[in-house]
Amino acid sequence: MDPSHAKRYDKTEIEAKAAQTLKAAYPGDIILPIDVDLLVESHEQIDAIVPIPDLEAKFAVAAVLTVKPDGHFDIIVDEDTLDYQRARASFSIAHELGHIVLHSEVFTRCKTVDDSISLGARIKKAYRFLEENANYFAGAVLIPHRHILNDSARVYEFLVKNGNYDTRVDHNQIYATLASRYNVNTLPMRIRLEQLGITKRIQASLLYRSPFLDV
Repeated sequence: MDPSHAKRYDKTEIEAKAAQTLKAAYPGDIILPIDVDLLVESHEQIDAIVPIPDLEAKFAVAAVLTVKPDGHFDIIVDEDTLDYQRARASFSIAHELGHIVLHSEVFTRCKTVDDSISLGARIKKAYRFLEENANYFAGAVLIPHRHILNDSARVYEFLVKNGNYDTRVDHNQIYATLASRYNVNTLPMRIRLEQLGITKRIQASLLYRSPFLDV
């Protein structure tokens, strides 16, 4: 399928798709941090995560999709990123998983890494919504909605309590503490909290010197 014909998902739809993906991997309670390998293994269209050397050095990407003759996908990941930057690798893998969950038909001609790189360049130039949807999906599966609401309240309340409700509590400290718990980098955590409106609630609570975060 040409990218121009791909569905544009709104945030509510992506949250629902992420919840379905998590349910398939975790039929019972979710265990944090989310195991992205388990998410991939639970998806019927994906065969494997395949590390290869120098993907990022050659193409400036951490992960891409390739499709097989049977229509199944592999997620190709830069080997060094997978070995030494696991949080970044996990987000990149979750991003590619998002492409499969949301827009697999767009990638059915990506038989090689070069095919995927060419398509990726076209998407970034003219069809940014595909990347935005996949990024939102990655954040939603790695940082589940219900869990981050509860955890952000606990972390906020702990930090302000230990700072005597000091309004100068650094937002970055909150982001970093939560990022460590979810095994993601600080930037995806900050973006996820902004998407869910939690950042504004943190700012309001600090402004009014409240020891609690209403989520």
